[in-house]
Amino acid sequence: MTATQTVSVVVMAYNHANYLGKALAGIEAQQLNRPIEIVIHDDASTDGSEAIYRQFAATSRHTVKIIRQPQNIYSRQISMWPYIMAECTGELLAICEGDDFWTSPDKLALQCTALELLPHVDLCFHRATRVRWNDDQVTGNYADHGDQPRLIAPGEVIEGDGGFMPTAALLVRRSVIDTMPAWFFQQPPVIDYFIQVWGSMRGGALYLPLLGAAYREGDPTAWNQRVKVDMATVNKFELDFIEYLFYLRGSLPADFAASVDKIIRNHYLTLCNICFAHRRMEDVDKVARLIERFS
Repeated sequence: MTATQTVSVVVMAYNHANYLGKALAGIEAQQLNRPIEIVIHDDASTDGSEAIYRQFAATSRHTVKIIRQPQNIYSRQISMWPYIMAECTGELLAICEGDDFWTSPDKLALQCTALELLPHVDLCFHRATRVRWNDDQVTGNYADHGDQPRLIAPGEVIEGDGGFMPTAALLVRRSVIDTMPAWFFQQPPVIDYFIQVWGSMRGGALYLPLLGAAYREGDPTAWNQRVKVDMATVNKFELDFIEYLFYLRGSLPADFAASVDKIIRNHYLTLCNICFAHRRMEDVDKVARLIERFS
């Protein structure tokens, strides 16, 4: 890796007008001795987000590329990643969703240096601060795996489930996305988890004890809150996630089957508990059919 290689920063926006300016400011503040391109994907926002990122693009010192969908594609289960990757030219990709933000101007520099020193590692991440959605009040830390850098084995990443790494903390080599299986582009329910797992396969995941980003939580309009609204929505999420975990299991070396099975069991038990509480067990039968299908 050389200092001239571009870093592509992917910003995923959807009705983030209340937060987007802070997310973009954190990217603009990065002190890095290599080019940064910012690729903004807007999934047909209706709240004024467009005006914010277009004004940012007009004044940023970095190259800014804008992808604005004319219609929302997430609701039609269409992946955004083919659109994003068509615009990214960087050898390294960082991600910042529009409602999160970076808090250290050295975040990218430290991560780039770490991956330069470890060419066999494809993914680097750090811990983040949890902040309250409406006032940015700090409520704790997220993904605090200790005070020393360490290399985390793929099995631990798999078993860590979706909350093991903050999305805003990820820096991955482009090759991670380029080599993802076809099912990744069929819109799994939690894209970042599969990037984390796939990115750790070659040489593990490098953890840095840096508080470099903030994860905003509790916004009732956010996806991770909307999914909790009713049993049908929660169950669909769990069933979809279990299905894609089976896809993941089939794509990884057999050595990791037990780790994936552990996560499948955890989500199956979550589904069983929800169904039992509501005395509606039909969704449990759907898991049995998934097991038959992937056996």
